[in-house]
Amino acid sequence: MHSATSQSPGDPPDQAVDDTSAKDRARKVPADFQGQLAYAWAYIGGVHGTVLSVLPVIAYIAVNAAAGMWPAIWSSLGTAALVGVWQLLRKEKPAAALIGLGTAVITCGAAVLAGEAKGYYLIGNWITVGIGSLLLLSVLVRRPLIGQVWAAANSQGTFWRTDRRSLLHYDLATVFWALLCFSRFAVERWLYNLDETTWLGIVRLLMGWPLTFVVVLNNIWAVRKVDARRKLYDPDYRAR
Repeated sequence: MHSATSQSPGDPPDQAVDDTSAKDRARKVPADFQGQLAYAWAYIGGVHGTVLSVLPVIAYIAVNAAAGMWPAIWSSLGTAALVGVWQLLRKEKPAAALIGLGTAVITCGAAVLAGEAKGYYLIGNWITVGIGSLLLLSVLVRRPLIGQVWAAANSQGTFWRTDRRSLLHYDLATVFWALLCFSRFAVERWLYNLDETTWLGIVRLLMGWPLTFVVVLNNIWAVRKVDARRKLYDPDYRAR
């Protein structure tokens, strides 16, 4: 006796189920604004992730202002090491601890090579403008990076590349993020040239996670718009 969901001999097991469920694998963002705020906050790491990521920078800013570059370097490295140990004790992924410590080593190394405290922010400043340039370039070649990354990570498909409105939404989201990068670069470079090392660090914090949170909300808006358009191309897709 055969099951109602029998498959042809050449089909791999459970292919029918997989084909049906594949349409619903895309991660859907919340429809209400409160849910979107919570989603964006979790996306950037929440309280725990955000605080741990900025502690080495805060240590560097405070100690450099009080005692100079070398004590600030050791304080930042020590704080990053303690954060890494804390993450490992909490059984978080070792990669998170290594990335945090590696970032501190690189930024402190830049300060040593530059021979001045403000060098701590130099690499991050150039990385920021590099990311902004890459984002802008992706829009110019009609492959907005926000759309590319989201679609690849969340099985959204490629329909949005040919749908003008969907492409426009991802264009705007990508340009918005690029503008944030260029704004950070301009402000930080201005302070760097003025030798305002303490303010440079403060601006790095203020224009870091807070503005990233705003940009993620903008990305959520774009994803919601594109998901709504997806129903026109895929009737079986159920957008939340």
